[in-house]
Amino acid sequence: MTVTPRPKVLIVDDERDFAVSTARALALEGITCLIAHDSATALAQLTENPAMIALVDIRIRHEDGTQLAARLRAVRPELLVIIMTAYASIDSAVAAMHAGAHDYLSKPFFLDELMRALNRCFEVLALREDKARAEQDLAILRQLEATSRLATGLSHDFNNMLAVIQANVSVILDRLGPDHALAAYADDADRAARAAAELVARLMNFTRSGQALPEPIDLREPVATACRMMQHTLCVDMRIALDLPDVPLLVPVAPTMLETAVVNLLINARDATEGRGRVIVTLSLLRQGGNYARLVVQDDGPGLSAEVEAMSLHPFFTTKPKGTGLGLPMIQQLALAAGGAFRIGTAPEGGARAVLDLPATTQPDGENM
Repeated sequence: MTVTPRPKVLIVDDERDFAVSTARALALEGITCLIAHDSATALAQLTENPAMIALVDIRIRHEDGTQLAARLRAVRPELLVIIMTAYASIDSAVAAMHAGAHDYLSKPFFLDELMRALNRCFEVLALREDKARAEQDLAILRQLEATSRLATGLSHDFNNMLAVIQANVSVILDRLGPDHALAAYADDADRAARAAAELVARLMNFTRSGQALPEPIDLREPVATACRMMQHTLCVDMRIALDLPDVPLLVPVAPTMLETAVVNLLINARDATEGRGRVIVTLSLLRQGGNYARLVVQDDGPGLSAEVEAMSLHPFFTTKPKGTGLGLPMIQQLALAAGGAFRIGTAPEGGARAVLDLPATTQPDGENM
């Protein structure tokens, strides 16, 4: 499991020995520190580095640390500041809170006191990340719902018009014959009509999210089926490594939806590696506030840029010349409808990494997994 690195901590203190020794002690706890001995350096460090927590002494030479804390938060409003002082008093604590400080420590303090204060900050930052993810999921879900309404309202009319177009193009192709000068144009029209029909069908998948969840299935079967099919067809030159658990992972999801999700992810891996890369498909049990089946598809391609990663789950966003931008949003909708989660990004070792978590039920014998 990937371990999320702890945020960097900026230490602002004009006592150099204290700042260095504190940074060394925190390094033993796996925390990277930046050091500044004056306000100008602190502001420069904060501008150039992604520190999310600042330990600020209440008196830095002839400067007021609480005023510096306010200036730091003006540069980065999400910054969490811990004010440190050797002269603890109610007035200084009140001044620290007015400056927007998140916590307050009296010098000298032990490492465990400092870690408790930092852990409180880490918890706040984690909650912020969870809130941001939830807001992103909600925004995407609203886009999916809007797409569903659009698909429901227009698909019937589109299908009727496409049926007329395809029927007429078919007649034209028969009458022209393969050697006619206009046959190529008719072929293009026929392919375009078929592609449009496929797009309408994919849009219609968005309208099914309100249906009751299907009976639980063992995810090993659709995952293995999709990998086997892709290995023999569209991914014939790729190496697909499949890692399945020894026990069933039962999830209430339609097998065709799960197969489609795996196919979409494998096609993305194929495109990212120009059809000759290596992709690892892993299915496992995750115990995280409940039982989840975790599907991971990871390739050895270049990974995703920050811009692409931010937009990848938005409907109709695509980097492919012939893409529709519906593959990943459909997986996202599958996850949200089942009460799970879906994320895609760049793995620490490189390559794109997609993670689909779906709530798992019990094994066939009724025992908890």
